[in-house]
Amino acid sequence: MKHSFSNVFETDSVLKTLVLCVLTLGAYLIYKLYRFTSRINQHTHLKISCLFITTAIILFVISLSSLIYSLVNYHDLSILKSTIGVHVISSAFDITWIVMVRKRINLIAGTHKGDNLWLNPFMTSIFHVIYMQYKINQGLANKII
Repeated sequence: MKHSFSNVFETDSVLKTLVLCVLTLGAYLIYKLYRFTSRINQHTHLKISCLFITTAIILFVISLSSLIYSLVNYHDLSILKSTIGVHVISSAFDITWIVMVRKRINLIAGTHKGDNLWLNPFMTSIFHVIYMQYKINQGLANKII
């Protein structure tokens, strides 16, 4: 399945993406995943379930909120210990979402392992939406896709 990157994705600053991901404690990562998913769902038949997206976002918000609350109350370790399960489940949903978006971007680009625009799973697991945006920018700049 090959679609045009330009019909699905938009160029955005990789540096801006990196800075905002760090400054927002990962909230921008979730926003970018949501934007990528919305564009994929809107322009292709490679849909990602709205229920999955909503669940992942809610779990992220709960996880981030409980982490901030735990850090504010750092003297009481029982708070952090009691929320570890939520962090693990939220992380599993986030990783699954990243993998789903990565797979769909590769399908839209029609890329395979070793191609220039192929999203490497190792790089994606480390740099997430930053790496995805970098590859999308490459595809849009080259006008190959």
